[in-house]
This record gives sequence, C-alpha cells and structure tokens, in this order.
Amino acid sequence: MVVDYLKRLHHEMYEQKLNLERELYRKEILIHDNNKFIQALESSLDENFESFSPRALDQESHLKIEALLNDQKIIELEINDLQEEISKVDVHLDELEVVLKDAREHVKSSLKEEAVKKKKKVNQRKIFEIQEMERQRVARNLHDSVIQSLTNMIHKIEISTKLIDVDSVRCKLELLAISKNVRDIIQDMRYIIYNLRPMSLDDITLDNMIEKEVSKIKKNEILNVSYETLGEPINISPMISLNIFRVVQEACNNILNHAKAKNVLIQVEYSEDDVEILIEDDGVGFTINDIQNLKGEEGSGFGISVMRERVYLFSGRLDVNSEPGKGTRIFVKVPIDKEDA
Repeated sequence: MVVDYLKRLHHEMYEQKLNLERELYRKEILIHDNNKFIQALESSLDENFESFSPRALDQESHLKIEALLNDQKIIELEINDLQEEISKVDVHLDELEVVLKDAREHVKSSLKEEAVKKKKKVNQRKIFEIQEMERQRVARNLHDSVIQSLTNMIHKIEISTKLIDVDSVRCKLELLAISKNVRDIIQDMRYIIYNLRPMSLDDITLDNMIEKEVSKIKKNEILNVSYETLGEPINISPMISLNIFRVVQEACNNILNHAKAKNVLIQVEYSEDDVEILIEDDGVGFTINDIQNLKGEEGSGFGISVMRERVYLFSGRLDVNSEPGKGTRIFVKVPIDKEDA
C-alpha cells in the first residue's frame, strides 16, 4: 500500500535525521573539549617565564596546540557538512509529510467513497425488497376485493341473461345488484390507488395526511384514536414524509387486524433535526421474539420488518416494545434532510 510505503520511508528518513543529529552533537562536544584543551595548553605558556621553562617541553605544547587547531578545522568542516545534511533531510521530510498527508486523504476519500457505494447498494437492495413486498400486498388486495367482486359479477350477468326473457323483475333486481357491485369495485380501486400513492401528499403536510388516515379509521367505529403533534411542524422531503406515513399506516393496520385494541395514541413530535413518532395501543400485545421469528405472507413480524427497513433507509431508528396483555408501543425517529426539504 502506498501509505504504508510512505510511512516506512518517513520513519527511515527520520531515523537518519536522528543519527545525523547525534553525530553533530558528538562533534560539537568534541570541538568544545578541544577548545578547553587548547586554552589549557595556551595558559601554560607564559612568555615572561619562557626562558625558565624547558625548551623541549615548550616546543611540545606548541606542537599539540597546532595539531588540535588542525583537528578543530576538520571538525568544523564536518559539522558544517552535518548541518547541511540535516537541512536537506528536513526539506525531504517536509516534502514527504505533504505527500503522506495527500496519500492519507486520498485513502480516506476512497474508503469513504467505497462505504457510500456499499451503503447505496444495500439501500437499493432494501428498496427492491420493499417494492416487492408492496407488489405482493397490492396483488393480495386486488385478488381479495376486486377480482372476487368481478368474478361474482360475471355469475350475476350470466343469471341476468337467462332471466331477461323469463323473469324481467328479477333480472332488473340482479342488474341493480350488479350496478351496486360496480360502484363498490370503483371504491375499492380508489382505495388501492390511494394506498399506492397518497396524491395529496405533495400538496399538504404529513400532519394532514395522518389526520386523514385517523379520520378514516374512526369511521369504522372500532378504535378510539387520539392524534396529537408536539413542536412546530416543519417542511419534510416528500420521500421521508411518504415513508413516515407508510409506517404509521402499517402500524394502524396491524392494530386493526391483530391487536384487538380499544384505544390508540398517535403522537408526532417535531424538532430542529428530526421527527419522532409514537404509536401506542392497549391491545393484547405480543412477545417480540415470537413475532420477529414469524414468517408470513407479508414477511416477518406483521410488517414490522417492512417498517424497520423503511426507517433504516433514511438513517432512522425504530423500536418496538410489547408484552402479552400490555399493549404495544412503536417509537420511530427519523433525521430530517434539510437540503431535500
């Protein structure tokens, strides 16, 4: 790896600099000691008493001083060379640090890009899974409502064709029943289309969408639904709004179909950075592990896995707390993407 090679090169060069500095320090101590020795020798030479000192000894001191001065010149040259070499190494180290920093940034950027690609691939897979589950749900709704109604209409039309010349009154009654069935089918189709894409979602707030869903549930007179909002409602991107609405819708469907609850609380709380949703019922509840291990037509967990995937797609969090006989509490927290709002 390039970064490892540059780090190793930087380490070797730094060790080289330390060795040069140690050698420079040794040379500086040596030249300092030589200076002291020269000063000692020079102080031993007293011109006033030269005639009284042995000439051989005096000559030897002069020779030592001269030799030490020559050594000093050589050491000074070596010190200059070492200082130049250290300066060159410092320049190379500075250049190498710049290159190393760029290499690290490049690796960091590459890793980040790779992580983004990986996350994108995972998100795409989750989107495909959710789309497939939605298709299966729509197919079941069409089969359970529209297809069966149309099949029933075919039988009624066949009966009407046989009765048209025999019993016109009964034929008329059958045709009236067919007309009613057609209206019911149109209503079912509108409901399915609405569930596929709440058309008003682009025009009104998430708040209004949930209120509309709550009103629809209240018409069944099965549940007592309370809905409240906390904080100042803010603009949320259509995709986040749609998925939050789907989670609320899925949770409400689960309560209607499985919870046997009497009261439901839906609470939406807005803050500067995220939106929190609480859906709480007083139904029969369930054991979390049993539901998560359940494999049904709609996937595991009565749609909990679908809700969780929807929330995870937007880096959110979904917690489900439930116990048999103690109802269910679903908490959702989704960060708000202000750039897309």
